[in-house]
Amino acid sequence: MSGPKSAVCFLTRTPDAETVQFAEDLSQDRRISSKIDVCIMIDDNNYSIPSHPSVKFIQVNNNECLSNGFHSSNKLEMNKDCISWDKSLYYFCRVKQYEYSFVWLIEDDTFIPSVDAFVNLHEKYSKEGQGDLICQKNDENLYGDTSTWKWADVVGKFSTPWYHSMVCAIGCSRKLLNAIDQYARQRGFLPFIEYMFNTIAMQNRMKVVNPPELNTIVFRENWTMEHIRQRPQNWFHPMKNGQIRRENRFQLANGGYPLTGYSGSTWNTGDYNQAPPPPPLPMISMHTTSTPAYPGIQGPVYPGSQGSTYPIVPPAPYPPCQNPPYPGQGSSVQYAGQGGSVQYPYCPPPPPLSGGNVVSSLVYPMNPPPSYPPH
Repeated sequence: MSGPKSAVCFLTRTPDAETVQFAEDLSQDRRISSKIDVCIMIDDNNYSIPSHPSVKFIQVNNNECLSNGFHSSNKLEMNKDCISWDKSLYYFCRVKQYEYSFVWLIEDDTFIPSVDAFVNLHEKYSKEGQGDLICQKNDENLYGDTSTWKWADVVGKFSTPWYHSMVCAIGCSRKLLNAIDQYARQRGFLPFIEYMFNTIAMQNRMKVVNPPELNTIVFRENWTMEHIRQRPQNWFHPMKNGQIRRENRFQLANGGYPLTGYSGSTWNTGDYNQAPPPPPLPMISMHTTSTPAYPGIQGPVYPGSQGSTYPIVPPAPYPPCQNPPYPGQGSSVQYAGQGGSVQYPYCPPPPPLSGGNVVSSLVYPMNPPPSYPPH
């Protein structure tokens, strides 16, 4: 092997059959098999991991994450100390620190229409220097305004300016993963994921890229087959039903013909009462060598690597993005973060954890955020 590989990891509580099938399809594609490890992180440690020739199933003990400072990254939303996000970050930041140069972290309710759609984005941004954080957006909070969104949660965790994005599907360079590991070592916990990735990247002078292929990663939307046909290289969130993801992928790869006679246009409502349901997903053979069920399509490749770079010159904000909500084309937006060695501000330790032995004897030097300038 000439150098570190990349990895793509699907984050699950327990993986559904469609997630495993698509992971298998990725792992068997000749463009991927020798360069990218395909992984599935399983949060439920009681789940029996199957043996598989090309997909890595990963489980991490909760207490191991807690004692190493990889916890609470989604506690604001899930009210749980340790989930797949914490375990995946621990695994790729710390355990596999020298094995992977670039990692995609993808929640299992994210829909990637084809193997080609994954390869397209990976080839644009995974090489060194092309981007440290590949994500949906990079909203900025210059002066620490806590009156909107969840910004109040950032106080005491980072000095200003702050940044956030939806992170249901993101790409991370080794440089960013190492910076996250440094935060966990220094603070003994992880901040909320939706501002952690962007803020660490920007405050450590890294490149944050918002490609148009990820502008369909949103909090809530009823994605239809027509949306997917119009933007076959985009990734979509949310799409929670595995049968629907399977049906959409099959239709896109087969000229729009559904698996069944269902003629409806909306496939992510979960309502199959209007027509006979699609056939059940097959039992997954963990040693199959058959042709992937979802052959990637040869759709158009949208440009996305020629975006402009906006240097931080506080207090001037970045110019707003001029793209329509879901253009599916055009240039990516790139941000250059600010420089200097980052010292994270002191804040009181988080509430007691439900398990594990987090080191509590560390004393962090007092380094409060600067006074906020007047609005």
